[in-house]
Amino acid sequence: MSRLLFSRFAHYLDEIANRGSIRKAAEKLNVSASAINKQLIGAEEEFGVALFERLPRGMRLTSAGELLVNGYREWNKDLSRIKSEIEELKGLRRGEVKIAASQETVPDFLPAAIARFMKDHPRIRNSVAVVDSDRVRQLVREGGADFGLTFSPLPLPGVIVTRSADFHLIAILPAAAAAKQPDRISMDEFFMKPTIVPDASSHLRDVVDIAAARSDTRFQPVLTTNSLALMRSMVREGCGFGVTAVASGMPLEHEGGLHYARIDDDGLPPMVLSLIVDPRRSLSMTSIIARRYFEEYLDEIALRTGKDQDNSIE
Repeated sequence: MSRLLFSRFAHYLDEIANRGSIRKAAEKLNVSASAINKQLIGAEEEFGVALFERLPRGMRLTSAGELLVNGYREWNKDLSRIKSEIEELKGLRRGEVKIAASQETVPDFLPAAIARFMKDHPRIRNSVAVVDSDRVRQLVREGGADFGLTFSPLPLPGVIVTRSADFHLIAILPAAAAAKQPDRISMDEFFMKPTIVPDASSHLRDVVDIAAARSDTRFQPVLTTNSLALMRSMVREGCGFGVTAVASGMPLEHEGGLHYARIDDDGLPPMVLSLIVDPRRSLSMTSIIARRYFEEYLDEIALRTGKDQDNSIE
């Protein structure tokens, strides 16, 4: 029996099982009862087992028939799901992607990565929860996010890392229009100025503390905050130097009122951004495709690492 004929016969079989009668199945399917009966007899001969018990008041599946019908129903369910997901990809339906991201990704990495997906799939709803790095894993585990971006140190129990990239500590200086500003500064130069830094909720703070310890500095920031946006605003106002994290190999793109400079210290450990998923969860095709956009962007970052680029953090 060919695949096409088997698919048609399995549909007939399902209707007989549902209605308990070849005649009733034929009426529902608008097919002659003799044609259905002929296919049933042929299938039973091919399988070598009876698929139905012929009873005075109808038809009842045998164990072999139940196995075949259940298999067909599962296959049909999977086919419907796949068709639905393909329609999502074609933009015929609205899907949703839920992302949990560490706040350190917001200034530079996250907008660039998610913009690509949104431009290609404008009808998809996107939800981004910006939380502490440790909370990212929790949201992924609880189903509050389809995937996450976290700087939490490895290992990360209960999730798997599909991609990662090294980020480095970068100083944020107030822009000075009249003077040329350095692309690199030493840790001593950084800590000689008033510092505006994240609080302990940000993994950036761990790296700043390590940098201060390495330079034997009595670290006394003029402002500590859980808002990286506020930190940048206060640097722009000229109140001190701040910090951010930029992916290895990426150019330092200065923005209005702010200037980026690499902090020279090869002994500082890189911050590792990990894209994490929960292997127990089955995600929609929309979420899987969105995740691939982020993975491809992280792959591009990895390719840039080590290449000689003017004004990059390498």
